[in-house]
Amino acid sequence: MIMNHKAKKIFVDSRETILMYYRYLHLGLFYPQISKNEDLSCKSKNISIDFGANKYLLRKDIIKSSLKDMYEKSQSPDFFFHLILNNYIRGTTMALFEALKEEEIKKLFLEHIFENDKEARDNFHEVVRFIRHTFSHNIRDRIELRKKDYEGMMKRLKGKSINFFFDYTKSPILIPINSIPINREYHTIKIDIDFNKIKDGVAYTDIISEYQTLLFIELCYNCMEHLKDKLKDKLG
Repeated sequence: MIMNHKAKKIFVDSRETILMYYRYLHLGLFYPQISKNEDLSCKSKNISIDFGANKYLLRKDIIKSSLKDMYEKSQSPDFFFHLILNNYIRGTTMALFEALKEEEIKKLFLEHIFENDKEARDNFHEVVRFIRHTFSHNIRDRIELRKKDYEGMMKRLKGKSINFFFDYTKSPILIPINSIPINREYHTIKIDIDFNKIKDGVAYTDIISEYQTLLFIELCYNCMEHLKDKLKDKLG
């Protein structure tokens, strides 16, 4: 398939953004784990961020107290986890949502990911829409839904549920390396969104679990990497 210049640029930009967020997740959650096991507060210092003629200061006292809290309260939930996780989910789905507005990119997903199963491709797209929409409307660690936020989506889908299932072992995408030490459940993703269950105050995790969300967002990353490899001669 020959991509036009606009579609090629959107694909490259979206793929690079999704890769950036994937690395952000791993490094972002790695550092808090280190900080829980090692007191790094003694390494605190003022950090000056250079913006040419201007500088922005990251304060030593804030850094030190945060690192001290993480180490001394290592068994307590830390705010970094939800900040990083939510930003990763939000950033990835926003980038892919924009990419899937381009018809040529939607066709790539249909042909190279879902092997011409249009229903599966469309359900994947709807899950991207749902997660992106949800995380764009919420800023707290506990994400609560509001029914009115989904009225447009429900009307467009005529009240139908979204049912998405993906099995790496039956797809062209290689099974992620993360699956090696764990069981077969990691190879599959199953998300069912029943709009009848969406009411004001219902938690997002009552609709889609954090674990299935993470597996789905990683699938987004894996899809873009698979397509990049398929298109390497056309993206150059």
